[in-house]
Amino acid sequence: MKEKTCIIVGGSHAAAQLAPSLRQEGWKGHILIVGDEPFLPYHRPPLSKDFLTGKKGMDELLIRQPAIYEKTDIHFTLGVRVESINRENKTLTLDNGESLHYDKLALTTGSRVRKLPLAGVELPGVFYMRTISDVEQIKGFVGAGKKAVIVGGGYIGLETAASLRQQGMQVTILEMMPRILQRVTTPELSEFFTRVHTEEGVQIHTEVTVKALAGNQHVEHVICDDGTEIEADLV
Repeated sequence: MKEKTCIIVGGSHAAAQLAPSLRQEGWKGHILIVGDEPFLPYHRPPLSKDFLTGKKGMDELLIRQPAIYEKTDIHFTLGVRVESINRENKTLTLDNGESLHYDKLALTTGSRVRKLPLAGVELPGVFYMRTISDVEQIKGFVGAGKKAVIVGGGYIGLETAASLRQQGMQVTILEMMPRILQRVTTPELSEFFTRVHTEEGVQIHTEVTVKALAGNQHVEHVICDDGTEIEADLV
């Protein structure tokens, strides 16, 4: 009898839990995790904290070490994207042209960052924070005395601000809501975190929207809807 195959699309936290759980529940067939990043599944919360500051390396982010996957006979195809799913034929088409057959399919893709529809977002020095690769690029622009502007006063924005301040950068947070963390916490906690960050030297601007990014060979200014221009080496 031909061995059955379960393909898990997305190298996420869910994938790292699902695959070993399948083995624990008695799945004897082939297990393959397909991910578009070139890394084994990893924890994302440290990206804006210890990984950005260099206190943790990539191996320390991994949800499970390679030996665990080897022991449970879980395989990976990394650095490729699934372009299409043919449910009738039970096949996946990858962006490298390869076709994969499955008997069981699980989608654990997670979310993606929302790209800002602004002029200047393609300038060098403008980054989104979602992956290890994103943070590795950001690290290349970090330096004491440089100016960083963070768009968004949520938890990730605040964590990133703290990490950059620890490395000597001048940091400004731009938040479109009347207070930071408005979607997730109370006014009292927003006030507390505002005080903590401002005491550490972070400038926080609320009720402001980014209109455009400007610069010649590199991002140099963040232009807000109220006409304010903020200098930036990193956004």
